[in-house]
Amino acid sequence: MARRTVLLGLFLGLLAATNAVPFDFYYLILSWPGAYCEDSDNGCCVPEYGYPSEDFFVNSFITFDLSTNKAAVRCRNGSPFDLNKLDPIENNLNHYWSNIKCPRTDGTSTWKRAWNSYGVCSGLKQVDYFRSALALRRQADVLAALAEQGVKPDYKLYSTEKIRWSVRQKLGVAPGLQCRDGPFGRKQLWEVYLCVDTDAKTFVECPKLPAGVSCPAQAVFHPFYTWMLNATAAFEPRIRLPTDAMN
Repeated sequence: MARRTVLLGLFLGLLAATNAVPFDFYYLILSWPGAYCEDSDNGCCVPEYGYPSEDFFVNSFITFDLSTNKAAVRCRNGSPFDLNKLDPIENNLNHYWSNIKCPRTDGTSTWKRAWNSYGVCSGLKQVDYFRSALALRRQADVLAALAEQGVKPDYKLYSTEKIRWSVRQKLGVAPGLQCRDGPFGRKQLWEVYLCVDTDAKTFVECPKLPAGVSCPAQAVFHPFYTWMLNATAAFEPRIRLPTDAMN
């Protein structure tokens, strides 16, 4: 009887280890499309299914392991990517997890890469991994948080400390900021890094930021309008208005 108890304990311990979440937090990286359009050598294009929103996009939802100081990637306990599983949220993905690189794409390769790299390590079902990132993006609502403090995409120079403070006022946590080359020989706001607990619901202070994530004291906030996107090729207008429930 005692031996069975020991064996059962070992089995449950191995099962728990197998199912343990292999990371410490997420990086939710939000990109400002105006910066990409301004600085890209190839310009930016309308995705195959139509125009995205004039807002911050989800760039990545990365599982990060502090013990290795690296992203937790390609875990073996995840299921293969299945585009059909994203049908309930595909419209919102097209709006807010869009790929505006040229040549134009339909977004599938972007979502597949995200799932196969990080989603499989999240412990979430495929649709829930993407739905969580979209819900967090909406909760953060960085564009509105900045506008409330007078920071708007209008070519002006803004204090990056004020940008961080504006996001903290809304979320209670400080973001990391990444800039890239911009107009007038200045740097421009490109990415906002937010850290999320392993529950994929709660924003937390970032334990650390990736090396190289930085901005100068001031940065341009470049405008973004959908007319900036190259639409020389015909596209299938499948994008509808985004839904509130992220269903």
